[in-house]
Amino acid sequence: MSVDIEVLKKIVVEAGELGRIYYGKVTKSLKADLSVVTEADTAIEDFLKLALRGLAPDYGFIGEESEEDRAPAPGEDHAWIVDALDGTRAFAARMPLWTPAVCLMKGSRPVAGAAINPLTGELFWADRDGPAFCNDEPMQPHFCSSLTANTFICGPTNHHRSFMIDFPGRVYCLGAPIYQFCLVAKGSVDGFFFDPSINLWDLALPFLLFERIGGTMVYESGRPVDLGELMDRRTVPEPVFAGGDEMVGIMRQRISYTGKR
Repeated sequence: MSVDIEVLKKIVVEAGELGRIYYGKVTKSLKADLSVVTEADTAIEDFLKLALRGLAPDYGFIGEESEEDRAPAPGEDHAWIVDALDGTRAFAARMPLWTPAVCLMKGSRPVAGAAINPLTGELFWADRDGPAFCNDEPMQPHFCSSLTANTFICGPTNHHRSFMIDFPGRVYCLGAPIYQFCLVAKGSVDGFFFDPSINLWDLALPFLLFERIGGTMVYESGRPVDLGELMDRRTVPEPVFAGGDEMVGIMRQRISYTGKR
């Protein structure tokens, strides 16, 4: 069956509005891996699980908060990849750096999806064909190919502990990886790197957006990110670098992972 992107965008916007209801009213707790979770994470994922199942009942479902994945129905090869609340730490701290994200995959290939930052009003999305968008504007970033004192990249909040960085520009840490990937796709940021702590749900929609804008997403070794390897919920095997091809090459030369957390 074909999924109407306008319906999918509406579902993601509604997930963002549900997040706004909880915003500033949650109690945070820790998962076994010491990552933060709130009651909003579960509520938003439950909403998305029901809404997406109603939209395409035969599709599979993989969500960060779900204990068990739902496999596609026999003869079907589509699955929803969901991060109900990327940036939970920021959400719990009342910082506007969080986003629900949904990506539709056909096998191991992302084909459509959307993510929203409800507090800035940025809706990032792509349909099965055509460009990637922020709201109604196609994203056409100008990829930076050189370094200056004002070259602007994003990285993980622990970059000072886990990476050796020889970089003359500015490194900003905004927490939620999906939103930071989206800012690179939008052209607000020149590049992005992250330590090997992210999963399929952090990468599925950004991977789709980067395909549509002609961006690059590779591991520290230079090997392209392969979403098929992450379908079993494992974390990425290496740090991830993303941006234009030239900037990714520069970051891989100037930023090295030490493994300290």
